[in-house]
Amino acid sequence: EVGLKDAKTRLQETLQGRGRPLPRYTVIKREGAAHDQSFTVECQVEGMAHAVTGSGPSRRKAEQEAARRALEELDGNA
Repeated sequence: EVGLKDAKTRLQETLQGRGRPLPRYTVIKREGAAHDQSFTVECQVEGMAHAVTGSGPSRRKAEQEAARRALEELDGNA
């Protein structure tokens, strides 16, 4: 069942389970024409030494990538 959840959901559930606030996502870069954009999103998690970023062809995909990287970082520091 866990494999079916997207990275943002897993990150939110992990943080809630640890009694920590939800992550904050901020678009820090948007490039390209309207039909061919690239987004870079920063994910800030309280307690992590630094924010992580993710990129993708949509804001949602960039957020998913950033959440995946945040999960990797949290798992490494659990």
